[in-house]
Formats: sequence, C-alpha cells, structure tokens
Amino acid sequence: MKNLLEGAPNARDLGGIKTLDGAMLSHGKLIRSGVLNALSADDEKTLIGLRLKTVVDFRTDDERAQKPDRSIDGVSYVHCPIVEARREGISRDKPETEDEEAMRTVKMAKRLMPRNPDGRAQMRSLYPILVGTPFAMAHYKSFFSELLSERDGALLYHCTMGKDRVGVGTALLLSALNVHRDDIFEDYLLTNERCAAGTLRLLESCRRYADSQAELDFIYELDRVDESYLAAAFETAEELYGSMAGYLENAMGLDTAAAERLRELYLV
Repeated sequence: MKNLLEGAPNARDLGGIKTLDGAMLSHGKLIRSGVLNALSADDEKTLIGLRLKTVVDFRTDDERAQKPDRSIDGVSYVHCPIVEARREGISRDKPETEDEEAMRTVKMAKRLMPRNPDGRAQMRSLYPILVGTPFAMAHYKSFFSELLSERDGALLYHCTMGKDRVGVGTALLLSALNVHRDDIFEDYLLTNERCAAGTLRLLESCRRYADSQAELDFIYELDRVDESYLAAAFETAEELYGSMAGYLENAMGLDTAAAERLRELYLV
C-alpha cells in the first residue's frame, strides 16, 4: 500500500478500520505520520484536499527545533510532547545526511547495549513509560482533548518515525473507538512494512561504522515495532487502572459522554 505522503515516513489514513459494533473509522479524518519537515508540494496539496485543520506533534522540543514541521496555511499546530526530554530508543535525532544518521545510530547502540544487548527487550521496557508516567498521560489526555474539538476536516498527529509515540497514541484512540485488539495490533505492526525500506537503508549505512553484527541486530530491533512492545503498554495501562476502559476514563478523561462524542466524530 502506498504511503499517503511521499515526504513523511509511515503516513497513513486510519479510515476503513472496523469497530466491534460494525461501524468504521471515517476516511480523511485521522492521519498518523512521522516527521513533516520534508513534505513535498504534492503532499501539501494532498493535505489541503483532506481539509487538514490540526497537526498534533508528539515530539520533544529538541526534535521540533531540529526538524520543524512544514507550515501549511490555515492549519493549527499543537505541541503535545509525550516524553519530557530526549529518550534514546523513542525520541530520534534526524540528521541532515544518511551518513551522519548512521554514525549517530551506531554510537547510540554502543551506549545502550551494555545495559542489555537485547534490543527487543530494551524497546519493550520503554513502552510502559508511554502510558504509565504522569507526563505522558497528561499529554495523551491533551491529545484526546484535541480529538474531541469540533472541526470540519482532518487531524494529523505525528512523532519522528510515527511508530512508538504515535503507535501507542493510535492504540489508545482505537481502543476508545471500540476496535478489536487484534485489529489494533494489525495497524501497529503495519509500521514494519511501511518503514522496511528505510530500515534497510539505515542498516546498510550503519555497516560502515558498526564493529559487529550484534550491533546491527540491535539497531534493527530499535528501528522496528514488535507485538510485545505494544502488549507491554496495554499491560501497564490495565495494571494501573484495572482495564483499558478504566484507563481511558480515568487517565484520558473519556467518560461515557466523551467516548460517545469521539465515536460520533470519527465513525460512520
């Protein structure tokens, strides 16, 4: 399936995902994406055609300063950082060149691997932070406030790669819209397909600087998503609040009226 935007990684419309009660997410209303600094003129036309009204940016201040969103007239830009500061494995520097990105990525792997050489285990340990810390919960709650705002057009939300912070945000949103857990995982794992070419390019560049295949394997796991990562987020939310319904109501502020309003806005 073609990426929605040629200049933004992992960009896709959530329209068409079905809910447990037979409804479907509206097309052209909710767009998940990676960084927007390199949008093309055609991308801008696509977003204007979708009547984009709001962009919610999950990145840190540093990430936003490095790669500011390309501004589109008539669009409101909302900052909802999910982590307070740079957190390796989640927040990502995006250097100007692939070579510089490779050098930085290998250096990051060398810093992280002494803690645990299993990249999958390290990523899995990060996901509870995205649902369990007060800072993250407050900003995902703000994201839901934006989702509940009346608008005649689309909302796009993004981080750098559109996989971890956006992946968890999407899982929470789809849960609130009564999407089956299996379908939530299916959407989440689609990131691996959408980002496969970029991951391959990154690994090929990193070969010039890595000292071992173990380092490359570690980088590979950090650049992908895995079912166990999102499962760790669900488990944490459910441990904290008893159930996903309890988490959405008490941590995200989605009482019965708000949950029903969300469904009115985004389901057909």
